[in-house]
This record gives sequence, C-alpha cells and structure tokens, in this order.
Amino acid sequence: MRRIRAWRPAGVAAVLLSLTATLVSGATAAEPEPAPAPPAAARTAAAEPAAAVAKPVVNGPVFNDPLGSAAQRGAVFTQLIALIDATPAGQTIRASVFELEDSAVADALIAAQRRGVAVKLIVDDNTRDKGSAAWTSLRTALGTDDTKTSWIVVCDDRFEDPGKDNVQRGCLPTPPPGPAYNHNKFFVFTRVGPFDDGTGYDKVVFQSSSNLNDWYRNESYNDAVTFVDATVHDGYAKFHEDQRRLRHSATGDNTYYWSTPTGSPYRAFFFPRGDANYGNPATDTIVNTLDEVACAYTGTDGKRHQTDIRVAMFQFLGSRKQVAQKLAQKRAQGCWVDVVYSEGDATVEGILDAAGIQRQYCNFPNGPGIDVRTHTKFWLLDGDYNGSITPRVYTGSHNWTGSGLRSADEAMVRITSADYHAKYLSYFYKIRDTCKARTP
Repeated sequence: MRRIRAWRPAGVAAVLLSLTATLVSGATAAEPEPAPAPPAAARTAAAEPAAAVAKPVVNGPVFNDPLGSAAQRGAVFTQLIALIDATPAGQTIRASVFELEDSAVADALIAAQRRGVAVKLIVDDNTRDKGSAAWTSLRTALGTDDTKTSWIVVCDDRFEDPGKDNVQRGCLPTPPPGPAYNHNKFFVFTRVGPFDDGTGYDKVVFQSSSNLNDWYRNESYNDAVTFVDATVHDGYAKFHEDQRRLRHSATGDNTYYWSTPTGSPYRAFFFPRGDANYGNPATDTIVNTLDEVACAYTGTDGKRHQTDIRVAMFQFLGSRKQVAQKLAQKRAQGCWVDVVYSEGDATVEGILDAAGIQRQYCNFPNGPGIDVRTHTKFWLLDGDYNGSITPRVYTGSHNWTGSGLRSADEAMVRITSADYHAKYLSYFYKIRDTCKARTP
C-alpha cells in the first residue's frame, strides 16, 4: 500500500500583541478566552463520580514546537491524553486516526475502557501493519468486533485475505481513483470533566493535524483544536458511524461529502468529495471558499484594507492545481497570499511564482537523522468572506492534494474567531520564519 508519508525513510493586531510574551517564553498551548458554546455545555462537578483533574485547553488551540523542550514537542499528545483521562465512566470516546502508534495514548484509552468508557476506534492499515505495541495492546483490550461497546477496527480489513494487506481503500472511499485511505486525526467525547475549576463539558471535539507517533513530536510542526459544540460533535459522531458502517460495503461512498450547518463559530466538513472530473474546481471545497473572498474591504475603523490569506500546508501538489490557480487569481485581485509548505511540486510552485505569491519551502535538519517539516494543514483568512470580516481559521487532516479531496476519509473544521486567528497567525509566523532561517 502507498504510504502517505512520502518523506519517511485592523482588529487582529491588538490580540497579537497580547500573545507576544507567551510565544517568546516558549509556551505552546495557548490559554484561550472561551469561544461561544451551548449554554448547557459547562456544568459544575457536583453530580460527577470521578475525581476532578487538571483542566486542559478547552475552546482553543494547542501547538507543538519540534525545536522546544520535551513538553513543548509533546504538547498535542499531552492535550489529547488529558481529555481521555477526563472522560468519566458511562461516556463514549470515538476516534478515527491515521498512525495510532503512541503507547501513552493507547494506555490512556485502555484505562478509560477499564473504568467504563465506551472506546470506539477506527484506524488505517499503517497502524495495524507496523505491528506497534500500541496496536497490539488496543486490539487485545478492546477487541475488533464493532457491534460491541468498545472496539478497534481497520477500514479495509473486511475485504482482505487473512494475513494479507491486499486491499487498498478507506472506510468510505474505494478506488478508483486512488490512493484511497483513512487519513483522519480526530477524537470526540460525549463528556469530559469534572476539572479542578469545577467545570465539565458535554460534546467535545478534538481535531488535529498530528498523527500519533514520535515523528510528529520531534520532526514536524502540528496543531490541535479542542472545542465544545453539540452540532459539530454530532456531525463527527455521524461521520464516525458512517465510516464504521461503510467499511462493510464493497463500494463504500466516494461522493460522501457533507458539512455541518453554518450559524456557529465552528463548522465541520467531511470527505471524500468524489467527482468524475478529478480537477473540477466547482467541487473543490477550498476553491468554493476562496470564491467567497473579496480582496478589499472596509474595516471597523472605517478604512480600506486588503484581505490576507496565509497557508501552512504539509502537502500542496499539482493534483490540486485548481487551488493554486484560485490563489493566483486572488493575488491578482489584490489579496495578500503567503504559503509555507513541506511537499510541493513544479506545477504548484510555477503557478504561485508566476502570480507573485510569497512561498516558503520548509525542510531543515535538526540533528543526526532529524529533518523538521511543517505537518500542519491550516490556512487563515483575515478579510472579507461574503461580507463578514471576522477572521477565520481552517484546519484538520486535509492536505491540498487530489486524494485529500477525492479519495480519503478526511475532516476539516472552520473556526470563525479573531482570538483563534491571532493565535494561529503567531504560530504561522513562527513556522514560516524558522523555516526561512533554517531551510537550506
């Protein structure tokens, strides 16, 4: 099977100023102001049987730093384990993960199952085929029967011959086109808490760019968001159940694509979005979004401003040249466009260069056998989106590749928030400037 890691052998400025001291000190887990959440989401711990635990970030982002301390490198893993540890008996954890190989995460999930949490895990066949201790322990503890309360399953194992990796598919997508695979990186929790401040939260989403092994700690930049939103949580739960259900289907569903409703700071998009015309811009979610962007707008200060589009993307390939072409069009219309990437090609680079778009390749050495890249999949919009000038963050598992759109199980979340955008913008500058200084 093809391994996706081809590398393996005016308002935002004020918020940014308040972040400078934190970022310079090396802290990687942003301490957010609460984003809007359902009124019933936060409750006291009075009725909870579990002991209160230290509160992780809720309604905000966490960023790792592969050049930092052990704590900074592992910030995303620490956040996830804290959420798992805070899930009380009687609740449910659902996850769909590419490369679930971290023993500490596996141990936390097994401990949750033993205290009465339903743990339902969907993984890719990389996770199984590498035979990691994490996979072995999870399979032993949870079993592989997806009709039970807890389980771990592989998307393609229903159609493979015993002991052979002779089927290449995701849970939803099946070839052609290929490659087809499960590339997700999300966990959702029906409830977490109580925490040491007396709060607990229902319907929590954790979406990350990070797979779960040491490479993503030590050799790549990654982000995660944790937020409370009942509608988006339920959307992820439906996506997860559809993955479980359709892994039993020989044909899957290559045109599965849908999104949760607008009207919230959070919105989720679920893939694959199949189309017989592989490069059709009309059915490309990123192109569709950029179509709503105006490159000049009047700010709250009454002055005219340009719209800024910034991208930090692991893979940006010619199989998504329609996105590069749309960015070029936006640059010609007066938008500022700034792109950082770790895997590109001559097609994309040629389009960006011809349009005068600033781009920075990111791949630099950091010791023997260590090469650092950005593994993020986020892009930022600060300007006019269909008449709204609230800044936006888009993040998740979705690379800008053809397979990421057409033939992979993927999730992307849109967050409308000046606070989130400011934190991500600071991280973007950190990645871009470090890569510019250190990439040969």
